[in-house]
Amino acid sequence: MRRALAPLLLLTLLFACGLWQPWDPDAVNVLARHAAPDIAHPLGTDHLGRDLLSRLMAGGFRTGIVILAVGLLGLTGGALLGTLAAVLGGWREKLILKASQLFIMVPTLIVALTAAAVFGLSPFSAGVALGLAAIGPLALFAHMLTKRVLCQPFIMAADAIGVSSGTMLFRHLLPNTLPTLLTYVGNQSGASAIAYASLAFIGLGADPSLPDWGGMLFEYRMFLFDNPMLIAWPALALGATVFVFNRTFDR
Repeated sequence: MRRALAPLLLLTLLFACGLWQPWDPDAVNVLARHAAPDIAHPLGTDHLGRDLLSRLMAGGFRTGIVILAVGLLGLTGGALLGTLAAVLGGWREKLILKASQLFIMVPTLIVALTAAAVFGLSPFSAGVALGLAAIGPLALFAHMLTKRVLCQPFIMAADAIGVSSGTMLFRHLLPNTLPTLLTYVGNQSGASAIAYASLAFIGLGADPSLPDWGGMLFEYRMFLFDNPMLIAWPALALGATVFVFNRTFDR
């Protein structure tokens, strides 16, 4: 239980970073470019004199939006589709599974391009794109779990005594599948953070004028040898986020 609080605390921290930063993350001061860490700028400044800590905090907020959007969209859509397919059976089950496989077949990059065209370049559009891409695998996983639970004796007994479909779903099926589905979604949260950073790195799903961890890696790549800490800090922030989610839900 204590370990499960770590991702919630991390998400809370990421969203809190969006409410306050010590400096304007976009404020340029060329006289203070590549400043060493000090009290005013704990992580130093970049090539334009912008406070690196403030930019990391703003990028963390945007990454938190993506993680939350992917988790909610993927869990809601995938779990619903997979569970319904297993419960309905017949041609409706085949139709839902075929639709879920379609989500797997479409490359995430194509989905990201479509979402960016419809919603614009933002963490929300990236979260929608990555969430839609996550629906297919999660639906197939939920379908497999639900099928396994439907074969259990207590489900057969409940069906034999005439338990309604709604009661069967919310009282017997979902309580036995949701914990495993939540674990799967938690593990995928780290992957969604990396995927968003990758999209931001290549300029998709994020406004390049705003700080994003992936965008910072792209912008600072030219200073890899002159000032490697510009690359190290966003990489460490991304790595720590992925580590927290994977470490927590793997256990």
